[in-house]
Amino acid sequence: MKFYIKTIILTAIASFVMLSSCKKSQDATNPIINTPQEQITTVILSGYNHDKPSDSSYFIKIKWEDLDGNGGNAPSIDSLILDTGSTYDMQLLLLDKTKTPYDTISNEVVERGNIHQLFYTPSSTLMGKVFIERLDMDQNSPALPVGLNTQWKILALPSYSVPVIGSLNIVLSHYDGIPKTAAPSPESDIDITLPVRLK
Repeated sequence: MKFYIKTIILTAIASFVMLSSCKKSQDATNPIINTPQEQITTVILSGYNHDKPSDSSYFIKIKWEDLDGNGGNAPSIDSLILDTGSTYDMQLLLLDKTKTPYDTISNEVVERGNIHQLFYTPSSTLMGKVFIERLDMDQNSPALPVGLNTQWKILALPSYSVPVIGSLNIVLSHYDGIPKTAAPSPESDIDITLPVRLK
C-alpha cells in the first residue's frame, strides 16, 4: 500500500514538472494564439544624454495621448527635439489610462516579450541622421528585440544643416498565432507618429 501511494505521488510530481516545462517551452518558442491586443492610451518617451546623464538641459520627456480612442478627439502629441552630435538613452512607457489606477502596459509587453516588438522608423528627412538601436531582448532563441529600451545616435554636424524637420513612426507589433520574426506583424497594438526636429 505504501509503495502504491508513493508511486502515485511520484507520478503526480513528474506530471507537474512535465506540464510546467512544456508551458515554458511554448512561451519561449511557439506562437501563442488568441492573446488580446493591449489597449494603449498614452505613450511617454523619456531619455537623457548618454555622455551627460546629469545635465538636465539634455533631458527629454514627451507624450502622445489619445484618451478617447479611435474616432474621437485627435490625440495630443508633443514634438521631439534632439541635439545633433548627441547620444540618448531612451525608454518608452505605455499606459492604459481608461483604468483606475492606470494600467502600465509596458509591464505586460515585457512579460509577453516573445509576442511583442517595437519598430522605430524615421522619416526620409531623418534617414542617415538618426540611428536607433533596440537594447532589450526577448527569450526566444535566437533572441529578438522588444524595443522599450533604446539608444539613439544623432549624427554630428557639419554633414548636414539644421534645423531638420521630420517624424518618427513607432509601431508595437503583436504576434498572435504566428512566430515572432525580425519583420513587423500584420497586427499592431499601437501605430503612432511623432514630429521630430534636429537642432
